[in-house]
Amino acid sequence: MQIFVINLDRSPERFSAMQTEFAKVRLEQHLNRISAIDATDPGFAAPGYTPHSWRDRWELKRSEQAVFESHRAVWRRIADIEDTVGIVCEDDIFVSTAFPSLLAALEGQHFGVVKLDGFNAMRRYGPATEMNGWQLRAIVEPVPSAACYAVSSAAARRLLADGETYCETLDDFVFRARTGVDPVQLFPAVAVQQMCCISPGSEGVQETSQRERQDSSKAAKGPAPYRVVKEIRRSLRKRNLRGFEAYMPALCDDLPRYRDA
Repeated sequence: MQIFVINLDRSPERFSAMQTEFAKVRLEQHLNRISAIDATDPGFAAPGYTPHSWRDRWELKRSEQAVFESHRAVWRRIADIEDTVGIVCEDDIFVSTAFPSLLAALEGQHFGVVKLDGFNAMRRYGPATEMNGWQLRAIVEPVPSAACYAVSSAAARRLLADGETYCETLDDFVFRARTGVDPVQLFPAVAVQQMCCISPGSEGVQETSQRERQDSSKAAKGPAPYRVVKEIRRSLRKRNLRGFEAYMPALCDDLPRYRDA
């Protein structure tokens, strides 16, 4: 199984850190570096980005567009390989020693998109289901962090088709249910983004995420009619989620603990 690590050309040390991290679980030979789209590049372009299209967001910041386009590049790689499952990672995660066991148990073709990383926030999920000894819960509302997830070739093709045009953050897009793809969250998570937890030896100093690099661009929230429609949609979604239980995804015991949410 191939593991794709998205990494900016100007940050080679971060990919080296990921090689070291995956070497701890003897998976470094499975890593494939993907050159991230750089929002600071003077020639930066996001060909699928369609602002003002009355979607989830009115506009996205340049860094948000770049993250989306970087992941689209990985989906293309996975989509080209028939009947496969790929792991998509950003270059700022910790992985558990249970990661290889999870890969052996993964039924990615069946579930399509499996979120493998945890995050320090409560969200509501569907009922639990089992996957070879691991627990999964359906993602039923927007969740943060697409730092580590599994995607099947069929699901990658669907993401590419749906993402030909977009104005939605990557997290919201990837983990939104769509025909033939019902994303699930892994419990306990086998990875965590460094910004979500207290890094070993960091004394609580927060790491910088690929998403959080300096970005002076602005994203307009849209005209008043759009904001009203968006609020109505949010209220309807919240009402439809009544009865679903809220959880903060547990982490495998050997991962650093979450920082305060």
